[in-house]
Amino acid sequence: MAQRGNPFVVAPGDSSQSLSENDGGLDTAALYYGPTSPEEIAVAADPEAAPWPQTTVADFRQVTVFGLHGGAGATTVASLFGDDAVDAGTGWPVAGGWTRPLPTLQVLAVARTYYAGLAAAEAFTHQWAAGQLPSSILLGLVLVDDGPTLTDGQKKAVKRLLRKVPRGAHLPWIEAWRHLPPDPGRLPRRLTKIIHAFRTPR
Repeated sequence: MAQRGNPFVVAPGDSSQSLSENDGGLDTAALYYGPTSPEEIAVAADPEAAPWPQTTVADFRQVTVFGLHGGAGATTVASLFGDDAVDAGTGWPVAGGWTRPLPTLQVLAVARTYYAGLAAAEAFTHQWAAGQLPSSILLGLVLVDDGPTLTDGQKKAVKRLLRKVPRGAHLPWIEAWRHLPPDPGRLPRRLTKIIHAFRTPR
């Protein structure tokens, strides 16, 4: 039986495939907060889950962004940080190269809110909570809307997933980004707050 309020337990009906639609954004919250490290949770590893792929990164920035699947929006999210972030593709970023000592990367995961993105976020957050993603530090998870409205199931899944990581952020659909890239110097207040939070140690 699902435990009420536990983001690591999927409640009945908490599915991204619900067909009831809402009337706009998720809610007014810009940021969600969860456990700061796997040690706080002690989640058991899934013995049937394939290990998350890794990417070696030699371009060290303040934030290393990566997508949990293709088309997640990692490049767009990285651009919001200006020159302080790099897009590392779709593998868990780990520092590499000739620099010694190697830095510990501050990593930000990104996924879309459609069914495949939410499923990838579910699998990723479980592996992180089980301590299966070492060598870098997870700053949090950003879920980027896949359309101008979310279903009720999507909203429930987004809220729960964003509470499974140190910081979670929801980026609503921004129509202008279909035509022009975001300008990090002219972001809405909500996005400015999100970016500032991920720059600031918790």
